[in-house]
Amino acid sequence: MIHVKTHLILFLLSFLHVVANLHATTFEERRKYILDYYSGAYPDEHYWGDNDVKTAMGYALARLETKRDVARALDMIDRMQDVPFDMFDCHENIDAYFRFSSVYPKALRDKVKRQMTTYDYTADGTTENHKLMFKTAGYLTALAFPDWENAAATMEHCRAELLKIMDETVHYGIKEYDSPTYGTFYITCFLSLYDHCKDAGFRNRVRMTLEWHLLNMAPEWMNGYLVSSTLREYEFACSPHAPSPYPLIGWLFFGGGTVPVLEQKYVNGELIVNNEGFYTVLPAITSYRVPEIITSIASDRSRAYVHKESHDMNPLSQLNYPWGFRKYTYINKTYGLAGQWDGLSLGWSGQMRRWKLVWESDAPASTFFLTHPCYYEGSAGRLSGATPREQVLQHEGTLLAMYKIESGEPYPYVTGVVPVDAIRRMEEDPSGWIFFDGGSVLFAVKFFHPYIWSEERQFRGITHKILRCDQRGTAVAVETCLPETYPAAGGKTSLDLFAADIRQKTRLDYTVRNPEYREAVYQTLNGDTLRLVYNYGRFINGEKTDYDKWCLYSNPWMEQPVNGRFLHVTYGGKSRVYDFQNWTITE
Repeated sequence: MIHVKTHLILFLLSFLHVVANLHATTFEERRKYILDYYSGAYPDEHYWGDNDVKTAMGYALARLETKRDVARALDMIDRMQDVPFDMFDCHENIDAYFRFSSVYPKALRDKVKRQMTTYDYTADGTTENHKLMFKTAGYLTALAFPDWENAAATMEHCRAELLKIMDETVHYGIKEYDSPTYGTFYITCFLSLYDHCKDAGFRNRVRMTLEWHLLNMAPEWMNGYLVSSTLREYEFACSPHAPSPYPLIGWLFFGGGTVPVLEQKYVNGELIVNNEGFYTVLPAITSYRVPEIITSIASDRSRAYVHKESHDMNPLSQLNYPWGFRKYTYINKTYGLAGQWDGLSLGWSGQMRRWKLVWESDAPASTFFLTHPCYYEGSAGRLSGATPREQVLQHEGTLLAMYKIESGEPYPYVTGVVPVDAIRRMEEDPSGWIFFDGGSVLFAVKFFHPYIWSEERQFRGITHKILRCDQRGTAVAVETCLPETYPAAGGKTSLDLFAADIRQKTRLDYTVRNPEYREAVYQTLNGDTLRLVYNYGRFINGEKTDYDKWCLYSNPWMEQPVNGRFLHVTYGGKSRVYDFQNWTITE
């Protein structure tokens, strides 16, 4: 009987632990959830194996922070020094040395020093995040080993480069904006610098740049979901419940929703869940705490709002010259619609997600989008990437898209995904509209030309219906609203009433005057007129959208012009002004 009672008590304690963690309402609870998992788990040999810092360092850091299985952590770190390093590895390796070298055996301290002082930190890598990681690692290595013969020169070089990176970021945005993967390293690098650098003035700039990045994420954070267009989504991020590392950092700092899945999952050897959550261990053990005004902005979804931002705006070093990227995100309590303007002829967009609709759902995936699939880097198979053949105009919860696919394109169609489990009901109308009830959102999609349903496909083990239009030139309208906008009445459901309103009030026209001129005009559910002239302009109610006047940040809580000195942040009667000329914060 005692044995049975003991098992019952253990079961109840385990159950209460799970229930307590379902929402993890405080930073300390979320931090504990991450550290508890990674201090007891092991790198999956299917993935990279524990001899690679990119995988194993999170597991080692969690063990050292919690003082659990320290011998295993030190053995992992020791073996990491014997493999080739890259920018991801050297950044985390030197961070771990700063935090925990006091428990390293002397032989391991010497081994880390040899490893870290063999680099040429003048290297930039091939991307923006590579450069930041190299310079962060070089700065901290020179700080950790002042007797290294190259310490002074490395420190001078890396400090100067980091100052340039920070100054450019806070005035012009970044190139790899809002990447579910690479956004991670902008946060972790600045956290490492914040925790370990000794120069008070430099540390203050690091803190202000870090908070600029967090303010970039906060308005697009929706109850545990990240709603944003992005240049670098290298896998179709179909599952908000098993997110990539950047949204996981959002969950750690801002909370919202239920606890995410941290386990790497495989089915028949295929990677199904690849959240790379081990990157969140470093943010979980940092001394930095996010200011309340930022967490409040990330948490307040009591009303609908529009968030605008600009990136890649430095005229001297633009990736997408001469346009840069202008983002538009609309969030309405339980769903968000995100799109962007990126000029006319992108040279590289193999990982771009130009627009998407994301909504809260108990289903494993709740993301809808359409795209003209890219023809390189295997993008078409993964449905990642987007070509310049797609141009969009968004106004609040309505989006108008237009496609003009050239004759030489290998994929002459528009295609997109509908996550089956997240749709409570779908109705196809003879008018061409398709109506969807997603539980927390009602949305409707209409191609100007006929569409088809292609064969269902699995993305990360989750079934999606594939919507497709084979017309090389067409237009698409997307409408969204909260279900509460149409309370069920008279035997009609919310979706029935939404559909009836759309059929009565909307109109989509697509006109081709000659091979070079085509336009789409859409009369929206709310009575607005959206007009998109391909390769020319976008108009809302007759007024041309002027992207030259787009702010760096603009939403109900913050404002900063491109190359602006001040970022003004307000919430609930409190204000915070970031002065990026004098590098001061006024509260």
